[in-house]
Amino acid sequence: MRSFQRTCLFLLATLLVLPLSAQQKFTGDSHCGYEGKSQWLQDYQDGKLPAVQKSNNGINYLPLAVNMLADNNGTNYMSPLRFLDALTLLNSDFLDQDIQFYVEGGLRYINSTRYNDHDSNTGDEMMRTYNLPNRVNTYIVEDPNGNCGYYSGGRDAVVLGRNCLGGQDRTWSHEMGHYFSLPHTFYGWESVQEIAAIDLNNPAPATVRYRGRNVPTELADGSNCAVAADGFCDTDADFLMQRWGCNNQGFYPDSLMDADSVRFAVPAFNIMSYALDVCVSSFTQEQKDAMFANMESIIQNRPVASSPPNLEAASVDDLIMYAPEDRERLVYQDSVSMIWNSVPNASYYVVQVNQTSNFNGAVLLTTTTNDTTLTLTEGLSRRTTYYWRIRPVAEYNVGGAFGPTFQFRNGTQLTSTIDAELNAAINVAPNPVFGGQMLRIEGRDLDLTGTLNYQVINAAGQVMINRQGIPVNVSGISERIDTGNLPAGMYFLRMQVADRMISRRIVVTP
Repeated sequence: MRSFQRTCLFLLATLLVLPLSAQQKFTGDSHCGYEGKSQWLQDYQDGKLPAVQKSNNGINYLPLAVNMLADNNGTNYMSPLRFLDALTLLNSDFLDQDIQFYVEGGLRYINSTRYNDHDSNTGDEMMRTYNLPNRVNTYIVEDPNGNCGYYSGGRDAVVLGRNCLGGQDRTWSHEMGHYFSLPHTFYGWESVQEIAAIDLNNPAPATVRYRGRNVPTELADGSNCAVAADGFCDTDADFLMQRWGCNNQGFYPDSLMDADSVRFAVPAFNIMSYALDVCVSSFTQEQKDAMFANMESIIQNRPVASSPPNLEAASVDDLIMYAPEDRERLVYQDSVSMIWNSVPNASYYVVQVNQTSNFNGAVLLTTTTNDTTLTLTEGLSRRTTYYWRIRPVAEYNVGGAFGPTFQFRNGTQLTSTIDAELNAAINVAPNPVFGGQMLRIEGRDLDLTGTLNYQVINAAGQVMINRQGIPVNVSGISERIDTGNLPAGMYFLRMQVADRMISRRIVVTP
């Protein structure tokens, strides 16, 4: 395995701005927002950079920093399941190039309406604020500047519209092509802007004026392929700068005419074209070679990992759902903590909650967490049955399935006696905790003085541990609970700090 170090190799991309009304929702039918051709690629195609042969070092695993954007109120996130389908497709498109991507550190959630639906300046601000070093910074938003997606050379990041991602949509692969130096197959024709402006009955111009230079248009016989358009000789001539659909034979329905008056058909398979997702499928070999060489130039100074990655998927057979127990009736109506075990190989977990046992349609909640517990305090109704399930996800192998579906019924009492602000400031970990392991109660900068009193109570209501009078100062709390004498099972940890109460459910495992 190779770790990843990124240097800026691209010229700043000029973003394509498409007008959208304030009421119009992004549908995913607009253009890619990248229009450049990098200096690195120009040098590579001119023979100034050596060709790179694949070695026997195996797959290069490149870490992604994935930022999921939503509106200020936390709505409009992309479904984690659809994201995993998109990541699986991305990796399948790059597997034969010995490149695979993985999410490092789990998904990052950002609530910002400004960034979720942004123009070029706001998008640049977003990347400047949230980019992490040595990762492929990726942002999934509602509307990326009116495009399906774009690569920002200036910020070295990829921004994707969530409506253009999924198990059949190759926008991500297209933008990663830009990330690794590839231009569009129709490079130069961006300046024409509309397919309707192409005169199908007359020869194409010998050049098109684009980005301050005359770009040769590619001839159908490929005789000028090294200097025309994208500079690759195994990509077909392509003048189509708008999204287009293919016929049953996989070509643009109309023939085009090159500068020598030769008619030709444009095949639709190339991921770097603007053919619709149902038409595209792959890169050409020269495109693959260029991307691999670019990747090697990026990571040539990387350190070599001491051990290969663990490619095993997280097995749902190892999942244990502790709480709520199946068909449990809860006391409170407005708060529930779901707790499960740490599954071997799992890097994060997909959690779903619904009011029916059918998760195939609209689902009440689908989210991810790096923890083994998730507490819901909003959107719950009294005396209502809910269904929940967990899917563990490994870092390098995101395949897998959901575990069993459990159900619980909400109670009638409110948690109004629980201090919400203090409850959010106190961390109790690990949970679940192995018997004999120390359970930590941590709270920083609580701005409280007085004492901490707490009790550990088993499911039968018996007080197993009772501690009183632990000093609390303004800097916070740091307490350790020895679980060595607690049998495996579920417990309630009730804490009082000064005159404020909080409660947590904990699980002790064998």
